Amino acid sequence: MNKFTVVIGLSVGLLLLALIFRLKPTNNSLNPSVNVDPQPLENVSEGLNENRQEENTGLGNSQSVENVLPTQEFKPKTDWADKTIDFNGTELSYEFGEGNPSEVALSSEQYLPKGEKDGVAYVTPKAEYQLKEFLSDENLPELLNKCVNYLNKQMIAKNPGVSADQMVSILDNKDVDIENYLIIDKETGRKMINPEADYRMNDFLNVLNNPLDRSPVAMECFGLNRMQDFSDIQKKFHDLGREYTNTGKSIQGSEWTEIEKTQQQ
Repeated sequence: MNKFTVVIGLSVGLLLLALIFRLKPTNNSLNPSVNVDPQPLENVSEGLNENRQEENTGLGNSQSVENVLPTQEFKPKTDWADKTIDFNGTELSYEFGEGNPSEVALSSEQYLPKGEKDGVAYVTPKAEYQLKEFLSDENLPELLNKCVNYLNKQMIAKNPGVSADQMVSILDNKDVDIENYLIIDKETGRKMINPEADYRMNDFLNVLNNPLDRSPVAMECFGLNRMQDFSDIQKKFHDLGREYTNTGKSIQGSEWTEIEKTQQQ
C-alpha cells in the first residue's frame, strides 16, 4: 500500500512539473512590442544593398564624366587703337606711345620718387612700348599655350570634387590683349595698366618660376631647353613693372635737390 501510494505520488508530481514547464512564458510574450520577423529583415537588407549599388553607380558615372577646362589657344593682340573720349566736358585724344594728353599728364617730378616719398604708378611712352614688346615676344604664345593648359589640368586634378564649370582658367586671351591691358582711368583721364590683367600675368609667371621650388614648373610645361626663352619673357614683364610703378632707377635724394635749385633760379 505504501509503495503504491509513493508511485502514485511521483507520477502526479511529474505530471505537474510537465504542465508547469509547458505553461512557462517565452521571451516574446514578455516583450509584446518586439515582433521579429526574419522575412522583412531580409527585404530591408536587400533594399540597403540596392541603395549602395545605386550610389556606387552614381559615383562611377560622375567620375567617368570628363572634368576639364576648355583648351586655351592664345593669340596676343598688340595693336592699341587711338582714342578720343570726353573727360569732364573736355575732349581728350590718346595715341599709342605718346603718353597722356597734356590736359591730364603728370610731370616726372609728380610721379617719380622724391627722397622718402614713393613714386606713383604712371604710364610713360616707354612703358607703352615695353608692354607692346612683352606681348609681341615670339615665344609668348607657345609659353601660354603649353603652361596655362598644363596648370589648368593640375588645378582640376587637385580639386576632383569641384566642377570645371566653377573654375576659372589661369589666364585667357583678354589678359594678353593690349586693348584690355592698357586702359584709360575714368577718374583721372590718364592711361593705366589694367591691375586685374597685370596681377593674373604676374601670378602666372611667378608660379612657373617660384624660387622655392626645387624644379621650376616652367621646365615641366615649357621645357628644360626653353628656360632662356622663359627668362627673356619674364625680364620684359619685370622691366615693364619697374617703369610703370617707378620702383626702378629714379631721381632721389641730393639729385632731386639739385634739380629743385635749378628750377628756382
